[in-house]
Amino acid sequence: MKYFFSLPVFICLTAFSYVHPLKMSVCDVKYLPENNQFTLKFKFFWDDLQATLEKETGKKISLTQVNPENDRLVADFVRRQFDLKVNNNFITLQHVRSEVQDVVLLVEFSGKSLRPASSYAIDLRNEILMAAFSDQYNIVRFDFFGDGNYETLRFERAERHLTKTVKRS
Repeated sequence: MKYFFSLPVFICLTAFSYVHPLKMSVCDVKYLPENNQFTLKFKFFWDDLQATLEKETGKKISLTQVNPENDRLVADFVRRQFDLKVNNNFITLQHVRSEVQDVVLLVEFSGKSLRPASSYAIDLRNEILMAAFSDQYNIVRFDFFGDGNYETLRFERAERHLTKTVKRS
């Protein structure tokens, strides 16, 4: 009898453990004026990114295992899909690390670029997973002044390129 009640719970947990209706990536961009460097922290549902990379490469991949080959695949994918210019300076992304946190793959990059300013003109192309999922949303949050006040750019459906000027308040 105790197994009878356990079976529905097991089926529900198994059926929904990797299914998520939301198709989204989030990138937090923080400018560190003391060393003229950016940190960019991308958060992906690893299964969405894995399915896309498997389709691109024709190989079976497990992004839940962090290793140099997966890091290279993910970093190359991000660099092809994401271009950031700030004050007309292109930010070159250098992969720092990757980490799996439950259903999320956290991928961190750094980028050197510019000097501190009172305003920043953002020019961003973000096509991450847009071709793979018609309902994909990408959010990029910028913290230029270290005050925790984020400026947000939201990419949805047909949006691939956005611009915005951020000024110190």
